[in-house]
Amino acid sequence: RMIRTILYIINAQNLPTFTQVPVIGAATRQGITAPGSTMVRHGPARRMSAALLVVCTTYLAVDTLFSSSPSSLMEDFSSSLRRELSKGLTTEEDPQHNNRGLIAYEECTVESINPPDHPIVPVFAASYPGSGSQMTHYLYEALTGVPAGIIKLTRGDDHQVISIKTHYPAQTTNVKGAEEMDRVILQLRNPLNALPSFASFRFEVQNGFPDHTVYAPDKFWIEWRDKNFDKALEDWVNHLEYWVDNYDNTQDKRIVISYENLINEETGPEETQHIAKFLGNGKGVTTVSPEAIPCVWDKVVNYKKFQGRKLLTDFLAHDNEWIENNKDKARSLIETYSEEIDGAVARKLLPTCCDSPAYPQASHRKGPHDRYTYTEQQLQTMINELIMTKERYMSKNTEDRLERILSLYVE
Repeated sequence: RMIRTILYIINAQNLPTFTQVPVIGAATRQGITAPGSTMVRHGPARRMSAALLVVCTTYLAVDTLFSSSPSSLMEDFSSSLRRELSKGLTTEEDPQHNNRGLIAYEECTVESINPPDHPIVPVFAASYPGSGSQMTHYLYEALTGVPAGIIKLTRGDDHQVISIKTHYPAQTTNVKGAEEMDRVILQLRNPLNALPSFASFRFEVQNGFPDHTVYAPDKFWIEWRDKNFDKALEDWVNHLEYWVDNYDNTQDKRIVISYENLINEETGPEETQHIAKFLGNGKGVTTVSPEAIPCVWDKVVNYKKFQGRKLLTDFLAHDNEWIENNKDKARSLIETYSEEIDGAVARKLLPTCCDSPAYPQASHRKGPHDRYTYTEQQLQTMINELIMTKERYMSKNTEDRLERILSLYVE
């Protein structure tokens, strides 16, 4: 079809077709026209014919390549394109949040984050611990150009931030000076994954690691899980119910978003659009254009940084500064979690460890980190709680989004 179209255009312009253009040099150079052909006497016509031939050939080559190749070829091409484009991008640096390192496969700019030039009332950024609130903290900033606050450093009546992160009532402290704050973004994450993420946070706190750097070892997770499961799941449900019951989604006072939808490449930009619309409804708040939202999503949410933590052995192998400042703690971790730490790393910090029968598994760590597990009883309890929570809100007929999220968690 492409060839026929180009030939039609050439004929319509009274130009020779490809079959009429002589390509045998001797006859042409001597001014002899081959039988049945038309001599191209004008340079522009010849150049147009040649250009159209190149276009046609290139199109057919590319079309054949991508239509006959497996989907992985397109994925490789996309990955290569992303890498090449990212080399040419610069990033904005926020003095409050250094080293964000935002990368995108689209060319867009996340504007510098500055306090608003007029007072604004922030929204509650409510989530159960371990639900990705740090990621959305940056996303709210990128969508509005206004700083987002955290509960320890920001008051609601400061009127200088777009949102304030809170884990209330899962954690007992709520936002101070919140009398004017009457809107909330409730961020959910499947408790199946939120609880292990919270356990990793507790592990970091207990061992002096920076936030979002280290996965809790399996041994720590199992001990924490069996001690805290019932209370943690109850807190997850109570947290959801508190914000849903006290903030009406039909009056533009609340939206519910899902961590899982947000990090998904198919649903993430749409979820971000939902967030931007809600934030933009706040008095005095301006958000980025709808056209820029997919790129902003990619810069903030799809960035590798938010894949987050490292395995303990990887952290100990590479973070020399932390080890230098915490030698005794590092050795203690090796002794406590020897079965999860590679032998070479263990010998680096505790040279005699791996030749001793006291550390029989220290050099046998293999494969990727397994997904955190639950007992069958714990899993059934979690499913039952999710079903009961979903059924409670189905009767209202106003919580379609919440119902869909909870249904996915049950599945």
